[in-house]
Amino acid sequence: MYRTILIILALLLQLQARPAGQDSLSRRLKQLEQEVALLKARQEENELQKLRQEAARVAEQKESPSEESKVFKSGQRSLQAINPEISFTGDSYGLIVPGNDGGEDLKSGFAYRVLGLHVQSGLDPFSLVKVALEFRPDEGVELGEVYVTWADLAPGLSLTAGKFRQQFGLLNRWHVHSLDQYAFPLALTTLLGEEGLNQSGISLDWTTAAPWADANNLTLQFTNGSNRQLFAGDDFSFPAILARLGNYYDLNENTYFELGLTGMAGGNAAHGSLGRGEQLTLLAGLDLTLAWEPVNRARYSGFVWRSELFYVDRNDAAERIRALGGYSYVQYRLSERWQTGLRFDITQPFQAANSGDYQYQWVPYLTWWQSHWARFRLEYATGGAKNMTGPPSLLRLQLTWAIGPHKHERY
Repeated sequence: MYRTILIILALLLQLQARPAGQDSLSRRLKQLEQEVALLKARQEENELQKLRQEAARVAEQKESPSEESKVFKSGQRSLQAINPEISFTGDSYGLIVPGNDGGEDLKSGFAYRVLGLHVQSGLDPFSLVKVALEFRPDEGVELGEVYVTWADLAPGLSLTAGKFRQQFGLLNRWHVHSLDQYAFPLALTTLLGEEGLNQSGISLDWTTAAPWADANNLTLQFTNGSNRQLFAGDDFSFPAILARLGNYYDLNENTYFELGLTGMAGGNAAHGSLGRGEQLTLLAGLDLTLAWEPVNRARYSGFVWRSELFYVDRNDAAERIRALGGYSYVQYRLSERWQTGLRFDITQPFQAANSGDYQYQWVPYLTWWQSHWARFRLEYATGGAKNMTGPPSLLRLQLTWAIGPHKHERY
C-alpha cells in the first residue's frame, strides 16, 4: 500500500516539477520512503504506549476497593407479608353406643365436635405468632393457644411465650384433630385433666447433638399453675416447672427411635404458694417412639410404635393422691391412603386410696385419607375395669377436614 502511495506522489511531483534527470527522481523516491517508514514507526509506538497506559489503569482499579452501593429500606413490610396464614379444621362424627350404656353424656347419633381456627404469621424476621381458637357447640368459643416464638436466639435455642399445650411427653402437645385416634388416651385425660396441660408461661427449647444420641432436645417450661386438678388453679400463681429431655437415634436409614423423660413440679395450695411439702404436686413421664419409614416409600408403607407412662403424686393438706397410667399403640400404613392401628389404655383413677383400682380400654381403628384435606376414621373402643365403672363401648365414624396452609397440624 505504501509503495502505491509513493508511486502516485512521484508521478504528481514529476508532473509539477521541472524536467530533471533520472538520478534526481530516484533520490526523491528514497527520501519519501524513509519519511513514510518514520511515520509508521511513530504511529506504532503511540499505539503501544496507549495499550500500556490502559493496562496500568485497569490494574489500578482492581487493586483499589470499590465502594459498595447503598440500598435504602423503609423497614415496612409488604401487604402480602402482613396478611396472616389462616386455616380452618372441622371435626364431626357419627356415634353408636351399643345398648345405650353411655349414660346421659353419650348417646347414639351425629355430632359436631369442634371447629378450629388457626392463624399464623411472622411478626418480623425474628419472631412468629400462632393463634388457635376452638368453636364447640356445647361450650362456645375457647382460646386454645396463643403464643409468640423467637427462633435462633443462640444455635439451636428458641423461646416461646404465651398460652400453649405443654411438652409433657408427646401427645399432650398435639391438637385433638391431629391425633392418630379419635381422642386422647384414658391415662392422659384421667391424670392430667380433660384438657391436658395447657397453661400460660414461657418455654425454652434447645436442640443439639450429643455423644449418646444423634440429636437431643431439652425443654424447660415455667407456667402458671392454672390446671385445677393438679395445681392451684390460679391464673397467677407460683409457677409450675417442667423439664423434658428427648433423645433421638437413627437406627438405620429407614428406622429411628426416640426416648423422652419428663418431670414436673408445682404448688397446689390456695393462691399458688409453694409452702410446705404437703402442698406440692409432682409428675413424671416416660415416652418412646419406634418408627419405620422406608426411604422413597414412606408415603405408601410405614410402621410406628408409640407408648407413654404417666405418674402423678398430688399431696395437699387434705389428702394425697398417687396414680399411674399409660398407653401403647401400633399403627401400620397399608398404602398411600389407608392406615390401621390398635391402642391399649390403662390407668388408675385420680383419687385417694386407689390401690388395685384401674380402667382399661382397647381401641382398634381404620383410617382412610380421601385427600390431604379430608380424612375418615372408623374406630371401635371397648374396655373394662376393676373395682370401678369401666369405659363404655363405642363405635365412631369420624370425619376431619382442613382448609388453608396448615392441614391437620400437630401443633
